[in-house]
Amino acid sequence: MYKFPMSAMARSISFALLMGASITASAQDATSKKIVEIGMQDPQVMTWLDVLTNRFGGRMVGSDNYTHAARWTRDQLRQWGLQAELEEAGQQPVGFNRGPWFGKIITPSEKALRFGTPSFTAGTKGAQRGLAVLGPANEAEAQARMAEFKGAWVLIPGESRGMGRDGRKEYKPDAVSVKLMEAGALGTLQAGKEPLALLDAKPTSWEQLPAMPDIKLTAVQYNEIQEQLKKGEKLELEFDIRNWFYPGPVPYHNVVAKITGSEKPDEYVVIGAHLDSFDSATGAVDDGSGVSPTIEAMRLLAKSGAKPKRSIVMLASAGEELGIVGAASYTEKHAKELDKVVMMLNRDGAPGGVSGITVPSAWKAPFELVAKSLAGVNPDYGFEVKVSDYPRIRAESLAGTDASAFSMKGVPTPSAVNKTDFNYGRTWHTLLDTYNEVVPYAKAQQHSAIAIALMAYEVANAPENLSRDAYYLPSGLYVEVGTSQGNVLLELNSSAAPANVARLVGQLETNYKPAAFNPGAPRPSTPAPAIGQMSAVDGQFTLNLNGAWPETAVSDAPAAAQAGSFLAINAQGKMLISKTSSMTLPTGFVVIGSIKAGQDVLDKLDAGSEIRQMRVIRVGAEAKAFVGEGQKK
Repeated sequence: MYKFPMSAMARSISFALLMGASITASAQDATSKKIVEIGMQDPQVMTWLDVLTNRFGGRMVGSDNYTHAARWTRDQLRQWGLQAELEEAGQQPVGFNRGPWFGKIITPSEKALRFGTPSFTAGTKGAQRGLAVLGPANEAEAQARMAEFKGAWVLIPGESRGMGRDGRKEYKPDAVSVKLMEAGALGTLQAGKEPLALLDAKPTSWEQLPAMPDIKLTAVQYNEIQEQLKKGEKLELEFDIRNWFYPGPVPYHNVVAKITGSEKPDEYVVIGAHLDSFDSATGAVDDGSGVSPTIEAMRLLAKSGAKPKRSIVMLASAGEELGIVGAASYTEKHAKELDKVVMMLNRDGAPGGVSGITVPSAWKAPFELVAKSLAGVNPDYGFEVKVSDYPRIRAESLAGTDASAFSMKGVPTPSAVNKTDFNYGRTWHTLLDTYNEVVPYAKAQQHSAIAIALMAYEVANAPENLSRDAYYLPSGLYVEVGTSQGNVLLELNSSAAPANVARLVGQLETNYKPAAFNPGAPRPSTPAPAIGQMSAVDGQFTLNLNGAWPETAVSDAPAAAQAGSFLAINAQGKMLISKTSSMTLPTGFVVIGSIKAGQDVLDKLDAGSEIRQMRVIRVGAEAKAFVGEGQKK
């Protein structure tokens, strides 16, 4: 065998590696183009939504609708040559199926009623007529008026938020409900805002099923009936509600599909959305508009012949509406794999077009390839990659969306930007969550499917695993200052300035509580009012909290010199964020923390900049155990 000189051999190896990399990159680029081509020429995202919403309907776990929808999803994925399985996520103690429902005023003049019932609540025994009666204020009144309630429809007080009258966490009739059932009442009517939100109840066994219909009537019609009854008029109502139960336990399943990686099969990119929905409507928006493009993304990957280096997993989860049950089950069953999950990309919210993403700087490269593939495809949406190294906060509980189950385990969960003008609050968990609401966004939905497929594919093919370093905020006690220019994050030093840190934490967590934001809920339409303003003095501001700052002074030892920008406070509650470490600390101020992120925002602040929010962030056991002034251990 001829032996190359070392220099020639090295050149040959380098050339071979270069050619191999070039061929791989070319094949990857061809696959990306194929994904876009199929997605644009043969769009199917609305087909999958049509099947899920108009063939199966609302997909409440524990119902036949959900069971059949999960099986169909698995079988459809298998038809494209994908590995797809059902994984049990949980069980309902009883099964529930919803049929049609009708209701009207019979006398004095016939009028249709707009109403609904929560899932897992009782139906009528056929069409049942009875007089409308004002309900009792308490158990004693219910006992005294038992004869009035026999065969009657009883108006009960309170405004419905969609939950079962007798408890959503566990079905348990209260004393008044028990008396009404003993009296033989046909059912109860409660007012609710339009569009009516309808959630569910929680019967715990076949032996303890709800027995009295729980009707949520539009507030306008409820008030009309109530006023007529107060005038002494008689109204006869008729309801026919077909809610059916069957004995459990009834298992429900996640649908898990996979394209096995060609080089790193034990590393994963997860894309997900929840398959279940509430069933008063058909779950087209929440989360049909999320799961249908996710299914379509898997079709595009399969039809394009994608052979990613890492495995791509699709999770169509069950029981999200019960409390992120399916996603939590997945993270438990696949706990050993989670360290190898590069990211979990979840789709849950309003229909619209994925138009970009914000990621750490170390993640930019694969998403730039997505932007390149989508350039000019749908100018209305495009794909913009923004970079932010501002650390994310790990979820501490299962809340909002499926992504929280992964975030709790340390899996990065970047969220794509969704370009839309859809009014999510109008349909969220209401009777309006139907297919026709999504139809105007068909083009946007298909664009989202293409973008999801490309993001999964490019990340799965990234030369190096995307680093988790600094993605999430490490353990510590922090304060985040929301300003008119953006957020600044500072780490509090409770060991150097324990008294002042305790005071600030106590005041922020006791006298000022920023509005909570549920990631799965509609976003507030207006920003919170300013609670402070930067003064002309460099970096100083005073907060206007819901209470006076304590007059008694606290003192800490002088802090050591800071390496960067810092947070300081004085006895009157005036705060100061320095822009640089060279700033001379004014008399009476004590340094209580240092900047962690947001220096770019800090550099933009000047006199008049608003402080819109300030919140304490506790990460880790030690920070959670820290006791602020006035707080109990």
